[in-house]
Amino acid sequence: MKVAVSCDALVSRNATTSIIENILSIYEDAELYTIVHHEGKILGPIEQRKIKSTYLTNMLTEDIAFGDQWWKKAMFIPGACRNITVPCNVDLLINISSGFSQGFEKCDGVYQITYLAENKFLERKQKFWREKIFKTYLESWAAKNLLKADELWVTHDSAESFWQEKHKNVKIMSPFFKASDFPLFPETIRKSFPNDFLCIDAETVTKDQALKLIESLKSANLKFKFVGQDGHLAELKSEESDPMFYGNRCAGELAPLLASSRGLLTFQIVGFPTRAAEALSTGTPVWMPKESEGHLFLNGIGVLGKEERLSDLSGLFEKMDSFDPKKIHGQTTKFHDLKFRSEVKRRVDKINL
Repeated sequence: MKVAVSCDALVSRNATTSIIENILSIYEDAELYTIVHHEGKILGPIEQRKIKSTYLTNMLTEDIAFGDQWWKKAMFIPGACRNITVPCNVDLLINISSGFSQGFEKCDGVYQITYLAENKFLERKQKFWREKIFKTYLESWAAKNLLKADELWVTHDSAESFWQEKHKNVKIMSPFFKASDFPLFPETIRKSFPNDFLCIDAETVTKDQALKLIESLKSANLKFKFVGQDGHLAELKSEESDPMFYGNRCAGELAPLLASSRGLLTFQIVGFPTRAAEALSTGTPVWMPKESEGHLFLNGIGVLGKEERLSDLSGLFEKMDSFDPKKIHGQTTKFHDLKFRSEVKRRVDKINL
């Protein structure tokens, strides 16, 4: 069986690239189709595959997917997707969508599974007049192409209930993170960790949010570090190597930092909260906004935010020290990457192609 994989963008490492790598480990000869690809920006097995992208690769130069550049050019995406056709010798197209890539053309007879891993339309607040003009058109185009998939996989119950009214074959596929990269450290090692600072998920905060948070944390005399991609926060750095910003590190560096912190603050609203899952896996509590979709996935011991407010940072800091790391870690096992891989293979093997 010949398999191809498609996605919205291959410009930086994120949750989508982790999903793709997981699928590529099953289908070693799969080719990739994407709307935008910046060659050499993603280290690992993805860059070793044949990748075909649209002409928007030359128009979008940002290395952060779904930034302002993306939304300024979004009106061109339907046309760009029509310019690429998945060939007839492909039996199965596995589409990992963030809202757009389900729109690639394909030959009749190519079976398509679309995994709506996240929906970027839900979290975007229109900034530009082009967005406002084309918003209805783009959302209609995206929804129409989601319905064309032979199977539509979604991440949680609420999404399943919504799409079951529109699509004949909807299934839940639980998301995952690389659990083995974020272990629960032995108690003897944990006792040596400082446990006196907070980590902040840099990728999920705006510049204004970060500025207010910095002021509040300093006012409460609390230590902190921003972790993850922080290019959009460059103006807040006192120097290029500002120790307040840990940056985008590999799991080998990030896991000990998360484990040694008192807790993680993440402001992600839409999609599976990967950074939160990584922190919980190391036994570290997390705070997410009350309205975060993350509470649909993670809602057990050590997950705060439904009642706790950032207006009481000192109280939150103290509360984060009251949980058993083993119990915090336990709720993440159902999102293990190996479990995801075996479930994908099991489902695909059942398709009669």
